[in-house]
Amino acid sequence: MLPDWAAFTEFLDAQLLELIETDFAQVRYGDAGTATLAALVVTAAALFTAGRLLLLRRRHARQHSGHDVPRRYRRGIVGRTGCALPKIILGLAIATGLVALSDPFLTSTEQITGNVESRVRIDLVDTSLSMAWEFNNSERSRAEVAREAHLEFLRMRREKNDRVSLWLFSSYPYMVDDFVLDDELYFFQVFDAPYVTVKILATEPGTRRDRYFVPEDKVRIIESEGTTNITGALQSIVRHFDIDASVVNRGTNRNRALLIITDADVDEIPEAELAALAARNVVPYVIYINTDRGRSTLEGVEQPSLIESIREYGGDYFDVSSEDGLQQAYRAIDERETVAVPLSHRALRVPIYSRFLLVSLALLVIGIPAGFLAELIWGIHP
Repeated sequence: MLPDWAAFTEFLDAQLLELIETDFAQVRYGDAGTATLAALVVTAAALFTAGRLLLLRRRHARQHSGHDVPRRYRRGIVGRTGCALPKIILGLAIATGLVALSDPFLTSTEQITGNVESRVRIDLVDTSLSMAWEFNNSERSRAEVAREAHLEFLRMRREKNDRVSLWLFSSYPYMVDDFVLDDELYFFQVFDAPYVTVKILATEPGTRRDRYFVPEDKVRIIESEGTTNITGALQSIVRHFDIDASVVNRGTNRNRALLIITDADVDEIPEAELAALAARNVVPYVIYINTDRGRSTLEGVEQPSLIESIREYGGDYFDVSSEDGLQQAYRAIDERETVAVPLSHRALRVPIYSRFLLVSLALLVIGIPAGFLAELIWGIHP
């Protein structure tokens, strides 16, 4: 039975149109590493094949046979184009297949009405220069360790209806997004956030530049940055809690939490700001990137001043070096009082790898027969 080429062409046109209309600025990739590795393998194979054809003599061929092939027996423009076209189609099929392998997806929003019981929290992430320094001779930065701990904490908090806002701070605070209820959207906001925001990655005293273990794509260069100003960050956090309370809770003083992810290497201790948070029933917790192994477990060892201040105002810290540190933070926040908030939208992850995969398969369906046909028609010509 012959294929229905009209239906196939219509299907291909629809897939190409859908692919063309995709807003690539909004596309994210869930597994870019695998696609990059596959692309490197394909590129290496293509270069090896090209080098073999250029440098080695083809089988069953002699460079000086003594015969001059007349022009009428050589491939013309049509023949060369016909032989090259299947190769171009194959290249496009491989390229779209590699994009599909990277697991591309979009986020969409569906409208939902109603109320949900939620725990309100702001996550304040330290992105100062000290977070780029190495973590305990591990050949990893403090920021990377902090980000892994933060993401693991978010995995533990899935389906808990946390209403969370993400903030970054160095010399100045930066709100990544206002309060959201969508676990997956917030997870990717944290995942995509920079490790450090600095003016320049200057060398640490007594070390070389290569002592920093922060990927370039995780560094945000901002001219005004360079210090660890937690005081200014907490002042902005207090204002944001007040604004949110006036809009959502009509000014009621409900229990809320502030989670700070930091190495506690701050410029000054924010006593007044911590007092302001306590007056608003906001309990501060710290996921502490302990830069001295065993420091928090030894009795009689002095803790950083920021940690002691957090405890004075009813909060606590959780050391990422201890096995149950994140579990303790999870339980502490889970004990906070829930707040009823309206749910107006929810962002969803929409995979679109099928758009690229179907186009790739369609191109292969065209390219492979076209290659055989080109070989039958023009393959005998030099």
